[in-house]
Amino acid sequence: MGRVNRFICPSCKMTWQIQLGHGFRHARLENVLDAFPADIQEKILADTKGEAFPSFEFQYKAAICPKCRQVLSVPVIHLHQSGNTYAPACPDCGISVQIKEEEETLICPGCGESPLFSEDAGRWD
Repeated sequence: MGRVNRFICPSCKMTWQIQLGHGFRHARLENVLDAFPADIQEKILADTKGEAFPSFEFQYKAAICPKCRQVLSVPVIHLHQSGNTYAPACPDCGISVQIKEEEETLICPGCGESPLFSEDAGRWD
């Protein structure tokens, strides 16, 4: 089950609420593909060609777009056999995003001054 996180800047008070993690339907590769643009779908299918049951890890992760100055949720997939990881660019401007790793603290993309505070705002599936 996925979670909904709220990111808040204590300095400028900007707030973002995004969905993270994965839902029950994301256990099958064919369901995960829909989360990615066509060019990445093609790469994923090429990497998993010939695998009867592709082994992968999928989840939506928090990311920052430096151009749009927004916190957003992006789908990320890691394919075990090929070792490749794929994530799309910002859906609004097409620029590469900075994906938040598990223990990493995000700095507010709005003001650039403070680490963002994160709180649980719910669950999704």
